[in-house]
Amino acid sequence: MSRNPDDDRLRTQVAAELARLCEWAAALDADTLPARVLSQAVLILGDNIAAMLSAADEPELRRYHEQLIGQAGPPQATLFRAGAPKVPLTEAAVGNGLSSTWNELDDGYTRTAVHPGALSQPLILAAAEAGHLPLSKMLRAVVGAYEIGTRFARAWPGTLPRLHPHGVYNAVCAAAGLALLRGYDAASLHRSLTCAASMVSPGPYSHPIEGALVRNAWPAAGSWLGIFACDMARAGIAGTPGGPFDIYSRGLGAPAKPDELSVGLGEEWTTCDGYHKLYGACHHSHAAMEAIESILATRPELRGGRQVRSVRVEGSAMAMNFDNAAPDTTLGAKFSIPHAVAATLAHGAGEPGNFLDASLRDPLIIELRQRVVLTELAEVKPWPLDRPARVTLELDNGEALSARCDAALGSPARPLDAQRVLRKIADLSQRDAPALQAAVVGLRDQIAAGAPLTGDTAAWIASMFEGSAR
Repeated sequence: MSRNPDDDRLRTQVAAELARLCEWAAALDADTLPARVLSQAVLILGDNIAAMLSAADEPELRRYHEQLIGQAGPPQATLFRAGAPKVPLTEAAVGNGLSSTWNELDDGYTRTAVHPGALSQPLILAAAEAGHLPLSKMLRAVVGAYEIGTRFARAWPGTLPRLHPHGVYNAVCAAAGLALLRGYDAASLHRSLTCAASMVSPGPYSHPIEGALVRNAWPAAGSWLGIFACDMARAGIAGTPGGPFDIYSRGLGAPAKPDELSVGLGEEWTTCDGYHKLYGACHHSHAAMEAIESILATRPELRGGRQVRSVRVEGSAMAMNFDNAAPDTTLGAKFSIPHAVAATLAHGAGEPGNFLDASLRDPLIIELRQRVVLTELAEVKPWPLDRPARVTLELDNGEALSARCDAALGSPARPLDAQRVLRKIADLSQRDAPALQAAVVGLRDQIAAGAPLTGDTAAWIASMFEGSAR
């Protein structure tokens, strides 16, 4: 293989910065983590568990969970669904990984697109529950995996828009969480990450746009690969120090930004820099949905769209990829701006069924999707205002109504307050885990009071299901 001196220099920098990241992460101590970071980590956990619960009755997911429940094995960890069935650790991590992004309601990070919570927390929760580990160890792993996952994504942002982050960072995020949960030192964590980076899934971004449901399996695959990578590291098996450069830059073609692997460690907490979703759709749809709602707030008679001749949605260059006007799966609907706009116009942005199976056969949504046209905005501001939308409704009488949203509610530019996220958690979990919100609030209260986080993760998870009809 021919060598490029610039590549060799970048590879050496990646190796140095990755070593620095591992030294920092392995030294994390839950007792000295800032309270605001721990509190936000708990809110993210609650949001993601609620997202898992919300998806559990989707037919494909239910069939897979039933398959896991039917297998023999020790009841070590909870599947987040009605009845809180327990299955072996690996099966729980994989089963919850499959549900973590199914309904597109998990949290995310927009400075460069990645969902480190959904990719790491199913495995962290399963392993911490199975081991009856204290909440302090579990939260240390949650924070550390989030920080590692975001920094990997920031170091190689050029994987977008060709490849989807759920595949590109699945094994890395999961391995980071499990390695920290197991208390690996910096060298063992480094081995885990170099192993995991070589196992990532180069899933194309076109898959969710076309509705390929296998995209929802990439976080689940990451859970399994994360276990395997950590086991390999414990046995002394590793990749090379510059291996992530070989994979992401030389292999996947993304230019490297090595400094991003260690930028702001201990000062800039990416755990506090993400977003929470209000709607079960790709985040690039949310500004358009909000713009439509602002028009309908003053013209409620337009709800249903029967007086609307056409809808023009102007957005970022990235948003132009989400133009599938005839999705045939629920995932395709979630990644279709025409579907999101049509469903908002027909039923309202907050309608729970907008992206579920029945929406694919909704005659009004189907008709309205054909009236949506996407065009690129001439100017788009830098992050966190990089996902704007301007929507223009042209009515049958020739009238044109326009509204613009520069950043959707819930994004880093307009973050949801904790109470709004807690209401979302309650709404999504009230049937199957009615005490989830209380479990999240109780743990956040402990943190705010400075109380030691000595509680047991397994007991905390069990408390979420108190009062449910198991």
